[in-house]
Amino acid sequence: MRIAVVDSTPLIHLVHLGLCGEISLFFDVVYVPMAVQREVNRKSRFRYRLKKLYETGYFLRCTTANAENVKLLRPDVDEGEAEALIQAQERTATHFIGDDRRAREIGSNMGFRCVGTVRILARLFLEGRASETRSLVRKLQRDLRFRVSEQVIQQAIAMAEEPI
Repeated sequence: MRIAVVDSTPLIHLVHLGLCGEISLFFDVVYVPMAVQREVNRKSRFRYRLKKLYETGYFLRCTTANAENVKLLRPDVDEGEAEALIQAQERTATHFIGDDRRAREIGSNMGFRCVGTVRILARLFLEGRASETRSLVRKLQRDLRFRVSEQVIQQAIAMAEEPI
């Protein structure tokens, strides 16, 4: 079973682009930690969108994480990322979906395959499920002030042929 845990930023971006439903191409289950749910509701106020995601059956709430382990990660990453990484560990996930470089480094060290928004967009474009990657990134930059370097975009596009 392909299991992932998602952080708030990629979740917000994929919902904004209307591409969350396509994530089932890559994962059987995507867990959304409680801290991520709070962040998404606070930042983007889309409680109703989360409810629709949960109705799909492959986005699931996860409400518990070892608080001590989350505290250990807090000096390096924000609460949502820390909880997502610990939830990934507790739920024996194979993937961490996050955009923060430090969180992805920690996730890789914990043994997860880490993917970000741009990598998912590049793969969806390759699969014929999304518009061209750069145009989607520009939309995120314009609408949500998404910050990403040209190097990250190029790397994601270059890696698009590799399965997620």
